[in-house]
Amino acid sequence: MSDRDLSQMSPAELIEEIETLRQEQAKLQKIKVAFDAQDELVRSLISMGRAATGRLMLRSMLLQTTKISIKLTEAEESSLFLLNQEGRVTESVLARGATLREERDVLIGKVLDQGLAGWVVRRRQIGLIRDTKQDERWVTLPNQPYTVGSALCVPILRGKVLLGILTLTHPKPEHFNQESAELIQMCATQMALALDNARLYMQEHQQREKSQAEDEEYSERSRDLSELGMFIIADTGKFLYANNQVADMFGYDFGELVALDSILKLVSTRHYHAVADQLSQCIKGFTSTLSCRCQGQKKNRRLMEIDLYATRTKFFGKYILIGVIELV
Repeated sequence: MSDRDLSQMSPAELIEEIETLRQEQAKLQKIKVAFDAQDELVRSLISMGRAATGRLMLRSMLLQTTKISIKLTEAEESSLFLLNQEGRVTESVLARGATLREERDVLIGKVLDQGLAGWVVRRRQIGLIRDTKQDERWVTLPNQPYTVGSALCVPILRGKVLLGILTLTHPKPEHFNQESAELIQMCATQMALALDNARLYMQEHQQREKSQAEDEEYSERSRDLSELGMFIIADTGKFLYANNQVADMFGYDFGELVALDSILKLVSTRHYHAVADQLSQCIKGFTSTLSCRCQGQKKNRRLMEIDLYATRTKFFGKYILIGVIELV
């Protein structure tokens, strides 16, 4: 807005404009908080891939996912079920802590049959309970060592495949709201990516132990991803957020990068139209993801091979794309 525009506005209009800008700033801050949480999940996956193997790594990733979710929503307790293709629970983290296997199976069976988690499994959508006393979907378990006043249950999906169910609780009613649901839903895609990769790590490790052979795919998955560039773009293609790796990768200062008209400015002329078409299809909802290998173009015009991946999601009523750029 120009100085001339400001000078022509009444005090009431100025106050309204300032309030609008404050709301936009708050929304962008929430996007950044959610993206930072996703960034933390990716880095946790990398570090755990170096420090742990097999089932230990998968368990560690489950615990890290619940820890980040609690931090993001200020929940008091959380539980996480990992499901196989048949919908059976293969791994779990319970809010009540360690339990005997028989007791654990009974508790999980009850919440999947009668409780909020089962409701989410059947509908593949977020379940929000503002007050557990007023919602029949909440089932209080026998000898439950904690109080639940409100709850938020999130399906962790990879495409159409249900990988897990995350349940967050708080002793006070009305702790969780639509804003909490949107915030955690933004992170659900990255949670699915992290948990699915941890599951694959475990399977590959078991296979490697069985065959006693080098697994090149495992090595590829375990390589250092410290140069992974992460970003959020608006439906116009303009950056809302990008980490320092994106700026370094393309030779821009951070301010220069986020000032670009579109992420397409980072794509070479040769691949511009192909990537622009995929981006348009994803933004318009014809596809849910953007995934391609193309030539990236640095600020100094030098070209490089990159993999570009993004997922379309809705946040505060507007569609955005969350994605990564990786050097090939």
